[in-house]
Amino acid sequence: MAFSEDFIYSFHMPAFFFVSGLFVLGSIRRRGASNYTLEKLKTILYPYLLFAVITAALGPLTRRFQVTYSPFHWKAFLLNVADGSVSWFLFTLFFCLLLALLTARLPNWLRFLLAVVAGISPVYGSYIIDRVLREFCFVAAGMWVGNHIFMLERLEKTKAALGLVLLGGFQVVTIYFYGYAGRWNYILMGLTGTAALFLLARLLEKHRVGDALGWLGRASLATFLLSAFAQGATRVVLSNVFHTNNLWLQLLLPTAFAAVLPAIVWYQQDQWRLGWLFHWPF
Repeated sequence: MAFSEDFIYSFHMPAFFFVSGLFVLGSIRRRGASNYTLEKLKTILYPYLLFAVITAALGPLTRRFQVTYSPFHWKAFLLNVADGSVSWFLFTLFFCLLLALLTARLPNWLRFLLAVVAGISPVYGSYIIDRVLREFCFVAAGMWVGNHIFMLERLEKTKAALGLVLLGGFQVVTIYFYGYAGRWNYILMGLTGTAALFLLARLLEKHRVGDALGWLGRASLATFLLSAFAQGATRVVLSNVFHTNNLWLQLLLPTAFAAVLPAIVWYQQDQWRLGWLFHWPF
């Protein structure tokens, strides 16, 4: 279990930040600095704040599914919102994309080099500052690659398979012998793991499995925001309606529904008038 967790998280979050950086420069050029910032406020910071309120409001109902639960206090709530503790990913992504705006005029290689130096430097400041400096290198890498990512479509699948085996093998061996990716090798493991994911995507292109994963992937924001609620609701139904605590049912069904139900909400958001969950409605 520890190996699986270390393996997945060696590239899981870096891949999200890398993808977020791919089209940042194009977005800045099209929108301009002010509209770009406003768009990030509406689509990243707004859902962060909204779900902070929703999660706090539903706390008394969901506490039975939490490892630890603390009664609601306004001071603690506001401090958690202010330092990103409510949802570190969205909070970190927002500031990473603002940092991308501030460094947009730098050469790609220099931006990436500075991001790597900051990422491996000793921790200074708050937890969220550390997270931003730690993850921005992947956004910078995505900005450097940019539209060149489409060249992957011309890569032969045999070469993609070979690259996947080599990079995947490197990832497995490194995690097996050295364990969790720390500050000094986190960037390397994140980039090689992300590259392996893109090679896997090339192999699954125009395949039903690839189409299904793409369908889920395009709804990743909804999955991130709603999966905990879908998972908890499924466990309530299994326990209280079907009266079963079977390990595999409690593990597999909630996981499946946590992926599928939020995606359905995402694709039906206009028809169901739920778009306000994911972006500023005005």
